[in-house]
Amino acid sequence: MTIIEPLAGQRQKSESSRAVQACNDYLRMGAGRSIAGLCRQYQESPENTTPTEKVNTIHKWSQKYDWAARAETHDAEIERQKNERAAEIMQSGLALEHERVDVLKRLAGFLDGQLYERGEDGVYHNVWLPDVKQIGSGEFAERVDIERFNAAIIDQYRSTLDDLAKETGGRRLKQELDVTSGGEPIRVVVGGIDLDNGV
Repeated sequence: MTIIEPLAGQRQKSESSRAVQACNDYLRMGAGRSIAGLCRQYQESPENTTPTEKVNTIHKWSQKYDWAARAETHDAEIERQKNERAAEIMQSGLALEHERVDVLKRLAGFLDGQLYERGEDGVYHNVWLPDVKQIGSGEFAERVDIERFNAAIIDQYRSTLDDLAKETGGRRLKQELDVTSGGEPIRVVVGGIDLDNGV
């Protein structure tokens, strides 16, 4: 027979497996849990699949084995795990500025190589792309081979350089001040005339 242990706290000697299962079900309900909610859940479950359907039994177990304290311990542990995971995510990989800069530099290098790559004829073949255009229609339609400027690769390259500048603080955006440090609107007065109010 498998021994069920509480998700939080220690199992007491007098605590049956049914009581522990009920407590665990209660804890899994999360922050909005309630004894009434657990009772409803059990009453709506198929017959013989719950530790008990008796409201009095659940109330007795919850008081005798201090489910409230177990819930507090359980929730604190879940929160600790969430915070630990969040810290782990935010302190590694692309969450770190230098890692993002490294990826952006590699992307910029790749795009740079693509942009300035030349074919055997010396043409920047990633900048000028072969394309076709139809002139006229019907039996008088004529196909014309053209070269199209690859604006997309330039845009991607510029965007990557812009992202790099933002990550490294290399580009400061000019911000216009329209309020004072106290939060009041700035009033412009020239020669005794309030330019904001026209007086």
